[in-house]
Parts: sequence; C-alpha cells; structure tokens
Amino acid sequence: MSAGTSHTAGLRRALVTGGAAGIGWAICRELAAAGVLCAVADIDAEKAGNRAAELGAGHVALGVDLSDPAAALALPARAAEALGGLDIVINNAGITDTSGRRIGEIPAVDFARLVAVNLASVEGICRAALDLLPKGGVVVNLASGAAFRPIALRGAYSATKAGVLALTETLDREAARRGQRVTAVAPGFVRTELVEGLIANGRLDATAAAARVPLGRLGEPEDIARAVAFLISPEGAPLAGHHLLVDGGSAAAAGAARPDGQPGPGRRSDRIAILGEGPAAEHLAARAGHRALRVAAPEALAGTVAGAVIDTRGLTALSASAALTDAHALAAALDDAGGASGLSILFLTGGAATTRAALGMLARTMALEWGARGHRVNALDWEGPTLTGLTGPAVWLSGAEAGYVTGQIVRAGPPREGPTPE
Repeated sequence: MSAGTSHTAGLRRALVTGGAAGIGWAICRELAAAGVLCAVADIDAEKAGNRAAELGAGHVALGVDLSDPAAALALPARAAEALGGLDIVINNAGITDTSGRRIGEIPAVDFARLVAVNLASVEGICRAALDLLPKGGVVVNLASGAAFRPIALRGAYSATKAGVLALTETLDREAARRGQRVTAVAPGFVRTELVEGLIANGRLDATAAAARVPLGRLGEPEDIARAVAFLISPEGAPLAGHHLLVDGGSAAAAGAARPDGQPGPGRRSDRIAILGEGPAAEHLAARAGHRALRVAAPEALAGTVAGAVIDTRGLTALSASAALTDAHALAAALDDAGGASGLSILFLTGGAATTRAALGMLARTMALEWGARGHRVNALDWEGPTLTGLTGPAVWLSGAEAGYVTGQIVRAGPPREGPTPE
C-alpha cells in the first residue's frame, strides 16, 4: 500500500522532526490529541522512543541526524513506511550557535552543520515529501522571527531561517500543481531548552526580552503548536505559501519597550462583534453562530460584551483615507469604552494596495499601543477574487488559540483544494 493511498477517512499521519523536545514535542502532543498519528523524528533516538511511547499506540520513533543529506531525503519514506502512510510533514528541527563567536570565527564544519540542519534538510525533506504525500497533503516549515532581522553572534541562524521562508513560498507553487500545500510558522522567543540555555549562560535576559514583547511575555511551545495545528487543518488552507508569525508582537515592536498600561479585569466572553455590512459580515455571522454580534457602527460596541471584534469594512473601503478613518473611529470607541483586557481586534483588508498597506500598518501600531492591556490587534490581508475560506482564518485569529499572535498582517486567499466552509 503506497503512502499516497493508504490513509483512511478521519485518520492522518504526521512526521515531526525535532519532535522529542521543545516546540516539536508540543506539536506532537497537540496533533496526537487531535487524533493524528505521529512519527517522532529526532537525533536522540532513545528520547524519541520514549516520547512515542508516551503518546500511545500507533505513534512511532525515528532516530535521524539531519546534517546527513541522505538521511534527510530518506526520512519521509521511513515515516510513511512506519506509519502506513503520510499526510503531514512538520519541519521543526533546528540548531543555532550559542558560542558568541563571529561568523568568521566559527569552524567550517560547525557552520556547515548549522546550514545543513536548518536549511538543506528542510529542502530535502520537502521535496521527498511532496512525492509521497497525497492530494491535500500539508507541509509546515518552522522558520523564526530571526528570518526578518539579523542576530549578531548567532552564526547563520537568521540566514537559514530567511531561506526557509523563501523556500516555503517557492515549494508551495510546486505543491499547488499536486493539490498539496506548503506553509510556515515563524516563532519569536519561545521558552524551549535552547532559549533556557541562552538565559542560563547570560546570552538572553528573559525579563528584558519580555519587556519588549507587546503582550509582555515570552512564548510557550504550546503557542506554536496551536498555530501548527491550525495550519494543517482545512481552515488553514488559505495561508498556503504564506507564513504565520507567532511572536507576541515583538517584530512589530522592533525592539522597543512596550508602552505602559494597566490590564483590565480579563477577557469578557467568547462572543465576536462583527462590524460592517456585506457578504463577509454575513459569512462570519453564519460561521460564528450564537457567538456572533452584528454591530452597525463602532459606537454600538460600548454596550456589547464581545471578546473579539472583526471589522470587515476594510474589504470594501473606497480609499485608504476612508479605511483609516473607519479604523480610527473603532479605536476611539474602544478607548472610550475602556474596561476589560484581552480583547482581540481583527481588521479585514483587501482591494487597493494602498488601502491594504495603510490599514495593516495601523493595526500593527494599535497592537503596540494596546499590548499592555492584553489586547491583540491583527490584519487579515485577503488576496483573491472570492471570499471562500475567509471565515476560518478570521475566526481563528480572533480566538484564544491565536493568543500569541498580534501586530501581524496575515496574508491569505481562497484555498486551492477541498471544500472549505464559508
């Protein structure tokens, strides 16, 4: 039975590299809890075996050194054989240089190993996996917030992660022809063993780092695992070829300390206030069901008990000026209301590039200003001629599962394969 034809209805199989610790282990737990069988691949074969046993029957362990190109290429086939099929690949494994050496001081063998594990193995596994995965198969690559900025004395880490993002976009175009998709998650600072090691040896001040995160804390492995679980779901299909930055808003803050503020009494409810008229608002109201609150104007929010606001008006704004004016009215209404913390605000953008850029940047600015209150602000930049699939990312970004995603312009568009709820 081939990997491309073996999976049965309701049962999916996933390969997770670096799955025995940190983010990888959190991903394995998240997927296993959702009924996905995992191949826990790790350089520490004994630890991988213990982790697979901990997950339960049907999960398997694979020892692998991803600095070996042949081992990386062979890994998807090994996972497919061990699991009886393969539907999902999570390229999570990665290493960095914590020695404090400049790039030129790093021995060639150490530099080559970092590049091999972080970038070359990802490409090899992706290409081998796309030949094995069935239609609807998903690859999620773990990049990093470091892909967007250089980090001195960390070797080629930022360079390799920037390469992973570009590779994701390139390979997704190839995957599209097969009805598959490739996407990426870029974590910020997450309290893994690697980061704890940086803290322990004085290379990272955890208190100072958290003070530069708009949400006021470093990430946890579970924050990233929840993002991966979303991306492999049918509702994550609109993000094919794109990435999701899960960093508490630190990239938007660009290293600046967050503004002072006083958190309120906590998230009010799971209800979603939907602002605006038209098809997007109607689809969202239908999707949210009893949680939906239709709101005609920002001023009406003062009397609501919603925990999230989705502003659909940016999809149909006649100009960037009109979109910014509408967004300002929403911000003013929420500031006037004061009160609870933990509110999620999502601006939907589309249409002219000027409108999308301006409204997206305003959302990021609001995320910085309101981070101390625990508010999250994002923009969903919709690229496509239809609204099919929009509600999945919109509702997810507005909910607790996306609790470490803020200050982001998330790009998405109609999914390519399979039915997706309006």
